Amino acid sequence: MLQTASAPALPDVLLTPFSVRRRRESKGIAVPAHVHEEGMLVLVHEGLIMVQSGARVLTVLPSCLSWIPPGVQHGARWFGEARGSFVHVHPEVCGRLPPYCRSWPSSKLIEALIDRFTSGAWHDMPSAYQVQLFEVLLEELRQHDGEASLPLPLPMPADPRLQDLANTLLDTPDDTAGIDEWAQRLNMSSRTLMRRFRQETGVTLGQWRHQARLLRALEMLFRGGSVTQAALSVGYESTSAFIGSFRTAFGTTPTRYLADRA
Repeated sequence: MLQTASAPALPDVLLTPFSVRRRRESKGIAVPAHVHEEGMLVLVHEGLIMVQSGARVLTVLPSCLSWIPPGVQHGARWFGEARGSFVHVHPEVCGRLPPYCRSWPSSKLIEALIDRFTSGAWHDMPSAYQVQLFEVLLEELRQHDGEASLPLPLPMPADPRLQDLANTLLDTPDDTAGIDEWAQRLNMSSRTLMRRFRQETGVTLGQWRHQARLLRALEMLFRGGSVTQAALSVGYESTSAFIGSFRTAFGTTPTRYLADRA
């Protein structure tokens, strides 16, 4: 069970911060669809988050900051180790952030600001100082508006059985089961499985699994794992095969990708 530290929601407070303090290393954390009266910023320290709002799916890696506006129904699932910081934003100022879910690549300044927001002394700070820090965060996000935080979408199916399949493949990316075996597990024919999965996601099951493996490998790389560790942990038979797939998807090698975001 995750432990969190939270501050009471007060009407005259700009931000209500809290943080996940303990890592979770077992299966992904599932959060059913719900709505916040406030907006929410989430800085991911470890793990991979899939946020689904209607047909829109937001994938958030470590060192990325995501935004969920107030009144937007969404569900979420957290894979791998889970550690993050959360900031609820008062509805009156949410209009200065996008009206849809999105994410930005983080920066040392963003991380420092979120850390300050989620520190225990936040509510003891003068309100004018809180506003000034929030203004700095908004300006820093504007500087990153033109940057794509993740050029690899991973659409999630709507069918509950296909969702179970997708979540299992994200939980265990090194799973070697083929389409025939999965079709048998889901009590449908292989042809039906392939057709329905493509209808609901726009990609084949093989393409989806390939993208899921790359995302989980990225998560491990962001946590400091080596390229070889990441490759083997998600089911690649060799480091060179993983590097080739990564270069095709992201246009560069894993080492260069991380260096450009350091």
